[in-house]
Amino acid sequence: MREQPKVLVVDDEESVVVTIKAILQLDGYNVATTTSGAQARAMVRDTEYDLVLTDLRLEDGDGLDVLKAVRESYPETVTIMLTGYASLESAIQALRAGAYDYLVKPSEVEELRSTVARGIERRRLGQELRQRVAELADLNASLQQRIDDATAELKERYEQLKELDRMKSQFLSIASHELKTPITAMSGFLQVALRRVGRLSEGEVAAPVAEGLRGITEQLEVVYRQTGKLARLVDELLDVSRIQTGRIEFRYGDVDLSELAHEVATRMQLTTTAHEISVRRDSENVVTADRDHLEQVLNNLVTNAIKYSPSGGAITIDVRPDDGGVRLSVTDQGIGIPAEELESIFGLFYRSPDRAARDAAGMGLGLYISKEIVVRHGGRIWAESGGAKGSTLNVVIPRVPIGATKPDVAQASAARR
Repeated sequence: MREQPKVLVVDDEESVVVTIKAILQLDGYNVATTTSGAQARAMVRDTEYDLVLTDLRLEDGDGLDVLKAVRESYPETVTIMLTGYASLESAIQALRAGAYDYLVKPSEVEELRSTVARGIERRRLGQELRQRVAELADLNASLQQRIDDATAELKERYEQLKELDRMKSQFLSIASHELKTPITAMSGFLQVALRRVGRLSEGEVAAPVAEGLRGITEQLEVVYRQTGKLARLVDELLDVSRIQTGRIEFRYGDVDLSELAHEVATRMQLTTTAHEISVRRDSENVVTADRDHLEQVLNNLVTNAIKYSPSGGAITIDVRPDDGGVRLSVTDQGIGIPAEELESIFGLFYRSPDRAARDAAGMGLGLYISKEIVVRHGGRIWAESGGAKGSTLNVVIPRVPIGATKPDVAQASAARR
């Protein structure tokens, strides 16, 4: 059972202390009283009270002396000053002496009860706070040791992760190179086989043989297309490896982005009959950049637009000047991008959790590679979407790449002359 709060009431009027004691006892307080200032000072030195309620003017002393004695012996004890002088000066005097609050005599019963209750609650909260501080102080030494141990463990794990990351990059590079050789050989053999089967089909052969040759041709063409997809995937993995190991290289020169957009649109239109790819441009938009890498970026953006527009529709490439650079915007009428994924889509191997998006093929490398190429040119790339339908991927390329060295730019400038 919780101990009753101890309250001391000090007043030189016997009727006052008796009345206050009766009121506070009804609220469950253990109340002691005295009408003497000297006795009150002795009592607060010998006993720790939760709250002391004292009159400002006493016959044998001053209530401020009682407050002083309380502060010297038990500074956490809450003190409330009683005064018959309803003046701002007496209130300020009491508060400066360390009183928690003051009451004007004669005070209303409810005001007395609420003021004392607030004081007791403050005392309780103060004790709990000191207890927590003490507990924290006791834990401080062991906590510091735990922090040191955890830091050492994290450092060790960080070094392990760095090594694993290095091994991953090394594996990615080696595996990609090793895959590249047989895929190239397979592609070459398939081309040869298709040509030979084509020649046989052109000659005079029996109908069953011709039918068989057509079946073989169709199967070879399927394998050839899938080999091409695999080759492009390996190329993307090689690009990721070069980016992560810092071995990606740029050869700068003049690039007319309007012309480049037209070339990419014309070529990509051959890959789809469900989409109509068009270019909006108002003039030449020449930048100093690596043409092959920017073509790769634009290929990725248009491929992305085709992939995520399974129902077809218009795809527009817009080329225009933009604050010291040139902006390329690729807009489709596809499934859109949720607002919470607009930043994530440029992450490595990112695949949307949306079912409609996951049905599209790919490993989530194209936009990551595009972002790295654009950033290394000193540019920006971002996505905009209406949410449920259509999206726009934007790229801004500066007129002169921030990452270019002086010899690179000088060489490009000389070529322009």
